[in-house]
Amino acid sequence: MEWRFKSRFQYRSVIDMTPLIDLAFSLLVFFMISYNASQGRVSSIVVNLPRAIQTGEYREGNTIISINNKNEVFINNAKFNLSALPREIESRKEKMKKGTVIIRGDRKSNYETIVKIMDYLNRSGIPKFTLATIKSNR
Repeated sequence: MEWRFKSRFQYRSVIDMTPLIDLAFSLLVFFMISYNASQGRVSSIVVNLPRAIQTGEYREGNTIISINNKNEVFINNAKFNLSALPREIESRKEKMKKGTVIIRGDRKSNYETIVKIMDYLNRSGIPKFTLATIKSNR
């Protein structure tokens, strides 16, 4: 049996850290760009939500009805006329009953528009809806 000993002067294999650091920074930049950190953005419709001390949390699967400052109504990013909204709510009733309907009304939107939407939901038999707000520190 032959014994082989390694010399102390032999080169050891070295892992080059440069590609690993490049990969880590690339992933960091990717997640920073893809993460949406703005408050009140669960939809692509821009709405300036009112502030409240106590707010709920958004869960996937909820139906989002957005009203912007021009009183335009959107259901999950699709624009609808206020007159066509009752028919659309009736057609989506089964899906809306499974989750919660979130009403995202802009601060400057007409209060009557929001009340009409809540009335349409109640008449369609969808009792679970909530008004979206931004958490306030005061």
